[in-house]
Amino acid sequence: MWLLRTVFSLILFCISACNARIEFLPDGENLKPAKVGEPYYLKINILGGGVIGGPKKIAGLAIPDNNGIFLRHCQLPEWEVANMQPKDSNNYNCVEIYGTPIKNGEVKIIISGSMYGSMISSAREFSKNYKLQVIQP
Repeated sequence: MWLLRTVFSLILFCISACNARIEFLPDGENLKPAKVGEPYYLKINILGGGVIGGPKKIAGLAIPDNNGIFLRHCQLPEWEVANMQPKDSNNYNCVEIYGTPIKNGEVKIIISGSMYGSMISSAREFSKNYKLQVIQP
């Protein structure tokens, strides 16, 4: 009986792993609003596998790009980077939105990239759009 239960659990695990989804935290479409002239900071975590990165990989786009809002990859803790060859301190599964907005309106945030494949799932692309409302205080 335990053998049957173990085999059944393994099959369910494999089926769920093959259908793994890419999720974003926070989910939804709207980010917490920003205020003109006040510093803004928010982290977006990408779940569902390892994001393909590299030295020329951009974190995403903020449109319009002249509003004082910028995107960058989060930094890994020093203990993870210490023995890494070559050293790359970026956490590609995390994007930081930061800056001080200079005018009110809507900023469109676009985050896109690709996930590494594995033995049970193929590599896949993702794209997520957010809306950031910048308001006058």
